[in-house]
Amino acid sequence: SVLAARIIKYRNLLGGFAHKEQLKEVYGLKPEVYEIIKDRVNADSTGIKGIDINSADYKQLIRFPYFDKNEVNAILKYRELEGRIDKVSDLFENKLVAGEKMKKVSVYLKVR
Repeated sequence: SVLAARIIKYRNLLGGFAHKEQLKEVYGLKPEVYEIIKDRVNADSTGIKGIDINSADYKQLIRFPYFDKNEVNAILKYRELEGRIDKVSDLFENKLVAGEKMKKVSVYLKVR
């Protein structure tokens, strides 16, 4: 039950699981447990609650597991200077988020 609560908490922090492999990121989930359950679980990315990158504040962005403090500060500073982010790819193009991480986070971000 403790592990199940951790999985739910992590899913909620992310806004949903895009890939079942993200279960490996849950604290305390041992690799051998993942191997046992991986064929019994699915991830449905259609239910992901995206973060509006133009309206999210520091607290919302820092809670997102894939952003660190420097990235959050860079995003907020960019918005302060530029007014808004026009498309999610602007984060990568302006070196606010690195390429590998950008692939991981892009499914969770939206622009209004």
